[in-house]
Amino acid sequence: MRSTIATRATLACVVAGSVASTSPARAADATNLAVASAAAPAPERFTLESPDGAYRLKLGLDTAYKFEPRFVNGQSQNRDTIYAVRPSLRGNAVRPWLRFLLEVELAQNPPYLLYSHLEIRPIPAFGIRVGQQNTPFSRHENRGFTRILFPDTDAVAEYFWTGRDKGLTAFGDLGSDRVDYEAGIYAGSPLRQFTTVAGNYVLEGRLAVNPLGKPSDTEFAYALGSDPAPSRLSVAVQGYYGRVQTASENFNPNTFKFDVAPSGVTTREAAGGADLIFESRRVVLLAEAYARRTTPEAAATYTSLGAGGQIGVLLLPRALDLALRASWANPSTAIDGARFLSGEAQIAWYVSAPVLIVKLRYGLGDQQSPGTAQLGGVDLPARAGRLQIVTLQVNLAL
Repeated sequence: MRSTIATRATLACVVAGSVASTSPARAADATNLAVASAAAPAPERFTLESPDGAYRLKLGLDTAYKFEPRFVNGQSQNRDTIYAVRPSLRGNAVRPWLRFLLEVELAQNPPYLLYSHLEIRPIPAFGIRVGQQNTPFSRHENRGFTRILFPDTDAVAEYFWTGRDKGLTAFGDLGSDRVDYEAGIYAGSPLRQFTTVAGNYVLEGRLAVNPLGKPSDTEFAYALGSDPAPSRLSVAVQGYYGRVQTASENFNPNTFKFDVAPSGVTTREAAGGADLIFESRRVVLLAEAYARRTTPEAAATYTSLGAGGQIGVLLLPRALDLALRASWANPSTAIDGARFLSGEAQIAWYVSAPVLIVKLRYGLGDQQSPGTAQLGGVDLPARAGRLQIVTLQVNLAL
């Protein structure tokens, strides 16, 4: 349910500070357990850390600026210049495997919370993440805009993704990273809605097999580091089931709070998907496919299908690449004339990946629509019409 469980929010803050003692036992403990903690995004700048590694705090900033003329059916559209401004605090407290993340979005009005979660991962094979976080469906969407190949995520992936939600995820790596998994239960509430409606829930899981080792957490592994990227192949299956009742929020001037009013309309969704990731010293490839069954309370059940893929080819070592992306979606197999198609071509300059990247993209999209009456309650991946877009974007990730 893209409009109801596509983006979620929770409010939880984790603050860490102080300096620990440096006894030999604690230092050994930190050394042995550091490998079990989730890898922090490179580069390691603006970081405070206790001598034994038990306490660590990193200040981060992900931001993007763009010039993006866009046209729908030949008509110029409104556009934004500042795509995102996302300061963050991350690190660990007490032990290297007790990790936290807090991140907000300041380029929207009003600003809002993106992430606030705590990870407990004493061993690589098992960890728990609690708070507001990415949900497992779609590895492409989970990476974030500073670590993907194109300026933004694919429209079809966004259509099927369950977004950020507050909840609990179990995750881990098995067999020397040859298998990784995530499974969780989530609240099913929109991003800026802090109150969870009674009865809402989403269950999700993903299982990935990595015969050549776990892939990079970016979509441009060939542009990182001084050595050529190793070859990696990963295949994943994923799915979710959710029951969500939508709600509206109204500001109460007496309490200075937003009161949540459930709509009384509940929607159930079940979805499955698969993806493939390939990385090498010259080529990166990603493909995803999705199927979703939506059962609205007051309308007919319908099935949505979608697929997308992208390829990047390195032209100059760690400096310049060419990328292509295409996607397709059928929002409802029961309705004719609602098909979505898109294609994009891009050239990117990796000034200092992943810190500073410049991207130039041209895209075409075509969203058919049979009209509001025939669509009923079916959402479309994009605004109806033919889209043309040119994007010049600068990403900065600290």
